[in-house]
Amino acid sequence: MAVVSFWGNSRREIGQTLSVVAIGTMMAIEHNYKILVISTGFRDRTMEKCFWERNKNGGINLATEQGKQIGLNNGIEGLIKIIQSNRTSSNIIRDYAKVVFKDRLDILLSPTTTDPREYNTISPFYKDIIKLADKEYDLVLVDIDKRMEANDKNAILQESNLVMVTLKQSVESIETARILREKNPASRNNNIMFLSGKYDFDSKYNTKNLTRFLKEPREISAIPYNKLYDEAAMEGKVADFFLKYRGFTDQTDRNVRLIEEAKRTCDNIIYKLQELNIRT
Repeated sequence: MAVVSFWGNSRREIGQTLSVVAIGTMMAIEHNYKILVISTGFRDRTMEKCFWERNKNGGINLATEQGKQIGLNNGIEGLIKIIQSNRTSSNIIRDYAKVVFKDRLDILLSPTTTDPREYNTISPFYKDIIKLADKEYDLVLVDIDKRMEANDKNAILQESNLVMVTLKQSVESIETARILREKNPASRNNNIMFLSGKYDFDSKYNTKNLTRFLKEPREISAIPYNKLYDEAAMEGKVADFFLKYRGFTDQTDRNVRLIEEAKRTCDNIIYKLQELNIRT
């Protein structure tokens, strides 16, 4: 129903993937949506580590409902083969995505290849995958890898109803965000929002000042840096983290502040989609 892509060109780590994971998890817990999160990472297993623990051999434990272990190569590579064969079905994406919360949150993991040439042959298919996913899910969140070829990035952005430009709390990042907004093909439709990843509440570049610098009509979103969340993301326990702390109310607790900012970001996304008259 709606596609939201997360995009940033900063060479520095801006916490984009962990921000996407936090938003997708919070959205699935708080709202009655069927959500798919798509990882486009190259040589990046961050997203799968967020939800599944590593086994003794260093791999990721992914189990079916029958408890049988399944291989990662059944993911996007297998899906692309089906697309190439023109044998797609109405629920094809769900057959290749991994379940976090049944009927609420699925993850389509990044390619397993470590060969950049092979990755570049996979990337053009993301636009087709997004089109199919948009028919199956209420909300599709796409984490765009900054190393993806420009043509493939632009193809994803063209398929997106909303683009979240990710940025750090710095003058350089603000200027980069402005340039991205100007060059983004979605900008002509006012389909752009901003997200500060690894957000520090004590920085002078807080959300209110960032909003003013970027001349945004609504306070921009943020996902704070949180050590416990980072550790949960390395141990396959992100879902547990959000389920545990969502009921806490102490506003001075750093975990509660992360949860509250994640909620606010979800609300901002929903509000913007409604403003754009996009049904979720």
